[in-house]
Amino acid sequence: MRIAVMGAGAMGSAFGAYLALGGHEVTLVDVRKECVDAVASQGGLVLERPDGDERVVPLRAQASTEDLGPLDLVIVLTKAYATADAARMLAGAVSPGTWVVTLQNGIGNDRALAAVLGPERVVAGTTTVGAEQPRPGATRVAPSTASGDTVTYLGAPGGDAAGGVAEVAEVLTAAGLPTVVLPSAGEAVWTKVALAAPMASISAVLGWTVSGVYENPSTRTLLRELFDEIVAVARATSVPLDPATVWGYCEHTWQTVGPHMTSMAVDVRNGRRTEIDALNLEVARLGDEVGVPAPANRAVGLLVAALAPGLPASGAPATLPNGR
Repeated sequence: MRIAVMGAGAMGSAFGAYLALGGHEVTLVDVRKECVDAVASQGGLVLERPDGDERVVPLRAQASTEDLGPLDLVIVLTKAYATADAARMLAGAVSPGTWVVTLQNGIGNDRALAAVLGPERVVAGTTTVGAEQPRPGATRVAPSTASGDTVTYLGAPGGDAAGGVAEVAEVLTAAGLPTVVLPSAGEAVWTKVALAAPMASISAVLGWTVSGVYENPSTRTLLRELFDEIVAVARATSVPLDPATVWGYCEHTWQTVGPHMTSMAVDVRNGRRTEIDALNLEVARLGDEVGVPAPANRAVGLLVAALAPGLPASGAPATLPNGR
């Protein structure tokens, strides 16, 4: 397949590396010059594994979608606030046969992509793949990712699209990224929110790793309160999440990820804008709309917003897409 990955951050780089190793023609697209230059100077992307193994994976990186040619698959892994810009960049690079998969954090990324590219080609998804970016042009995957103990869920748009989405799932699985197709895109999106929002926000406020948050009795209690609010809001918006099933999925993921810093915690530490608008604060906003209060999500969300002076939770679109 000819594949473009939008966003050369830790996650985009990890997906790009695995797909390139799987034999596909992969191009990373990121407006950050340091990322593009690093890949060019190294002859590819540096993939680091937890056991210390390090290799350069041959692939391309560029700052725009120009000259990409006909694409079979696009995976969007920019920050949520950059989705609209990413969609505009892709407008001239996709064809009727191109699948556009969003594995981003937050609510509304699929809608933002569909508004520009068309809902028939946009696939909402979620993933437990974990990675960190030690430097531009490199990605360090989490132990669970290296061992294949992750799951990526894709929500089929419906109708005749299911077969094509199944093919995308097969490609990801064969590359070492186990993938399952769900019948509902909404279920995929809200499952990811239930997984990401509680852990990301708490870890960002405290500066703790995933295992640190999960293993502490007080923060584990708060994880559950945030989770319960998210499920309640999802169900009120006609997304029938099963609390027991999704909580089990979240716990398994948090336990296997281990001492890994969430991307939101890294963003706060580095003084960068976070995705809190599309996660906890969006849950609270939607909760107000449907009459299901989410006070814990609002409180933790506002704390995260307060930790990035000069970068208020405004919901304004970013000027340029940058990777997660």
